Amino acid sequence: MNRIDLTLIFVSSIIVAMVLGWAAHWLFNRLNHAPHAPEFGDEEDPLLLAQKAQQSAEAELARIQSEYASEYNQLKAELEATMDGLGTARQKSEALQAEIDLLKSQKS
Repeated sequence: MNRIDLTLIFVSSIIVAMVLGWAAHWLFNRLNHAPHAPEFGDEEDPLLLAQKAQQSAEAELARIQSEYASEYNQLKAELEATMDGLGTARQKSEALQAEIDLLKSQKS
């Protein structure tokens, strides 16, 4: 191997190392890039905004829970009324069936 071949190998290896280093640097910056933090004024404090959002979410949750509790109680009352009506209808049906059996036994 002569001096020219050794120089070309050395220069090409340096160029490849630079390209790989630049690619690694670009990739590292791309993956670890932190977004710019917005500058908040006094009324736009992130902690206050988060607390307001939490309070509104809790209020919405309480509203939804009370709405579902009301709907549940209404459905429960409707179910009880339906079951009472079914029980009454069953008793009437049994009474009519007994009366039909009595009439059949009297005819025979």
